[in-house]
Amino acid sequence: MTASRWMLVLAMAVTLVLTGCSSEDPSAPPSGWESADGRWWKSGVDTSTVFRNLESLKAMGITDTRTLSISQGQMTRAQMQEAVKRSILPLFQHDPETIDSLFRAKAVPVLSDVSLSGDIREKVQGEYKQKAYKAINNHYREPRRTETGEGMVFPDSLRNEENRGTVELQVFVNANGEPEGIEVVESLHPTLDGIAMRTTTQMKWQPAFLKVNNEWVEQASFVRFGVDFGR
Repeated sequence: MTASRWMLVLAMAVTLVLTGCSSEDPSAPPSGWESADGRWWKSGVDTSTVFRNLESLKAMGITDTRTLSISQGQMTRAQMQEAVKRSILPLFQHDPETIDSLFRAKAVPVLSDVSLSGDIREKVQGEYKQKAYKAINNHYREPRRTETGEGMVFPDSLRNEENRGTVELQVFVNANGEPEGIEVVESLHPTLDGIAMRTTTQMKWQPAFLKVNNEWVEQASFVRFGVDFGR
């Protein structure tokens, strides 16, 4: 087969299919999955594990409420550290307890002697954020998507300006990189939500890794991403 033919086959395999033809409902959970209230999960999994509110540090239960409100004047060191935690919220959303433990063990020492003078808010969003992220990243690797699933079916009846946008999903990925729970965190349209979720059931990830005794060990984690429908 010629190189150009291979490229065509590859493109056909990964391109969004803009057609309404399907012998099966493209917005329904596949075999082995259950659903309710905007959530899909693999049959048999513990739903209390695969679904969790990760909208904020407060929702995760890992913020220090004593330092949550930052004063208009000089920040205390505790307030600065809390602000840095909030600046790396996407990292906490993978695994709140693990990241919080690493933050306290690895990031806090790095931040213990940084300056509290000058524009602290700018430093929190720049220099100090990077210091904390690097300290944690030396011991934790975020999950990375490796397989995107088959082409989605986008029904002709829904291809209009009103339905252009992104379905935002939160997915629980097990230590083998397989999705076990999918939740819509920002809906676009019930049918398009289902199509995005069904496509996600076919995806694969390189799981998160945690360094334990100088060895990288696979970890279950959450991931967040958007499925685009022609924004």
